[in-house]
Parts: sequence; C-alpha cells; structure tokens
Amino acid sequence: MEAQGQRVLIFGAVPCEDFSFLSPYLNGTEKVICADGGVKNALAAGLRPDVVIGDWDSGGAPVEGAENLSLPVEKDLTDLQAALEQALQRGWRKALLCTCMGGPRLDHTASNLTILEWFRERGGEGMILDQDSEVRLLSDESVTLPLTPHYHYFSLIPLDRHIHGVTIQGAKYPLDHTELVRGDTLSVSNEPLNGPVTVSIASGRVLLIRSQRER
Repeated sequence: MEAQGQRVLIFGAVPCEDFSFLSPYLNGTEKVICADGGVKNALAAGLRPDVVIGDWDSGGAPVEGAENLSLPVEKDLTDLQAALEQALQRGWRKALLCTCMGGPRLDHTASNLTILEWFRERGGEGMILDQDSEVRLLSDESVTLPLTPHYHYFSLIPLDRHIHGVTIQGAKYPLDHTELVRGDTLSVSNEPLNGPVTVSIASGRVLLIRSQRER
C-alpha cells in the first residue's frame, strides 16, 4: 500500500476542452484514477491512468496498462464514489477531483460536492477543481488560502444548520467569531484583498468555494 501522503487525481466524465487549470495543483507524482468516461479527460490532459473503474455507460473503456475494474450498471453508488473507494483502499488519501461539476446532470454535481464530506469521514482529504472553481470542505479547522492560483471570489456554504465561530481575515468582508445559518447568504461572494485569506471554523462543516479564476 502506498503512503498516506500519496496524492491521487480522479477524473469524472464532464467534458473539458482545456486542462491548463490543473498545472498549479500538480507536482508530477500524482496517481490517476478515472471514473468511467473520465478516462477520456485524463488522456486529453496527457496523463496515464493507473486505475479505470466504471460501468462503461458514460463513454469510458478499459485502458491498456491500467488496472481496469468493471462495475454493474445497476449498483448502489456512483462511479465517482467507487473511484474514491479505490483510492482509500490503496492508501491514497489526498484527492483532487476533476471534471466532476457542471454537465447535464445537476443531481450528479450536487452529489459530487457533498461527497467531499463522505471522503473526509473515511480519512481522506479532497478538493474539487474545474476551469473556474475550487471547492474544499472545512470542518472545525482553519485554512489559509494560497495566493496562486488567484480567484476573484470565495464563498462559505454551510452544510450544517448552524456554523459557529466563523472568522475571516484578509478579505473585503471580514468576520469575527460569527455564526452562519444554512440558507442565509451572509458568507456568499466575498473577495480577497492583496494578501492571503484565512478562514477559521470553530464548529461545523462548510464548503469553501473559490470562483472566477484569474487566467
């Protein structure tokens, strides 16, 4: 089994024309898992799949030289969750999820956003990326956002009904030990100032979404 620090890049099947957004996040040592049609995206990005898994209903197919795992069409989990399970089984606990948002299936997008919580509860740490956005889960913790790549906006979307002790520093709209309530828009569409932004959550789970990446 690989060390827990090994990162894995997981590709979904949402079409993408330009994969340059990945460059700032990669160090060249990532493993690659493709969820069904995600294999097309991995190959388009110039990356060799290590594992390909799916029921082959979204355009995916086995790849020579990869470990290919076939799933039944009728099953109790999505191909993406199956891909994350494979990562956990191998000890690859830091995951970048790509081409998993947008597309014609809003239900899949919503499910893929909340799957970060499922992954965290099993010892993983995930981030979702596309050409314009970056999504991570915060739970009772503090994070300082890197200056690059630069995003124009960031928002906190509560997953719990009440989020306690929210502090935001280095932003246009700072907060100091504030309570957030799910459904309220107080924490939507903030903007970083010239330096790093620090977000702290005393209690609760939120999605931290950075949007409108600067090209």
